[in-house]
Amino acid sequence: MRKYIVIFLGILALGVCSCRRGKENPEDVRYAMREDVVFTASASGYVTKATDSALEDGDRLGIFALDPIDAVNVAGTVKGGKVTTAVPVKWELNQKQATRFAAYMPYLDNLGGMDVVFNVKADQSTYAAYSASDLRYAVADALPGSEVALKFQHALSKLVVVMETQDVEVQSVTTGEVVTGLTLNMVDGNVEATTLRGSVTMGPAVQANGSVGHVAILVPQKDVFPLTVTLKGGSVIEATMPTTVTLQPGIAYKATIGLTGTFKLEVTDWADDGQIPYIIQGQ
Repeated sequence: MRKYIVIFLGILALGVCSCRRGKENPEDVRYAMREDVVFTASASGYVTKATDSALEDGDRLGIFALDPIDAVNVAGTVKGGKVTTAVPVKWELNQKQATRFAAYMPYLDNLGGMDVVFNVKADQSTYAAYSASDLRYAVADALPGSEVALKFQHALSKLVVVMETQDVEVQSVTTGEVVTGLTLNMVDGNVEATTLRGSVTMGPAVQANGSVGHVAILVPQKDVFPLTVTLKGGSVIEATMPTTVTLQPGIAYKATIGLTGTFKLEVTDWADDGQIPYIIQGQ
């Protein structure tokens, strides 16, 4: 009789285990079948690599997904217009509503919120430092199962400096004390300048007409922007805008400097001046 009792209890235990697995397995299977979110990345308004707005393979970005996914600062890498994320971002089970995605680049570690605190590089004389100063963001709403197209736009301003006399050789261009820090809200694109100030060394760039100018990414701000232009040979030109101007996010400005320090500022297209291509002087 004991033998039969033991066998019966063993069968009963197996039945209980099977029931438990029966309850757990469907959830595991359903979770495993959640679809990955597919991301693509491009520069809004720019489709070729003839400009420094175009994204390049190896560019790193951070992705946030709002309700109901709730992904925070997922690192991604661009290759061929596609984004490979460090960890999978998945649509929620039975999700019906759209999710808002916000992304930024270059990627920052330990960014826990939608506000990006950012500083431009004080020395942008190399292409690597110039690129690291170009904060960009993208916002996209997407329904479950659809591809998420992240179209990045510039959050900061660009200043290109050229000489009125074309054959003058310039050694360096440096701004005076300007605002160098900001906070970007990725969802609405609002940029708030901080109180951090300093000078910015600009980098050399070949212009569309073949002449050499200098370029830097600056925080959108209201200022007079004094510039120090040092010519090859040691002569120094101090140039200051005659009036206070406001640099707007996503806008490029061209400053034409005269030998006597005259300063003419105009709005130009981001793709036109200072980047065709940028002269790479080390990384």
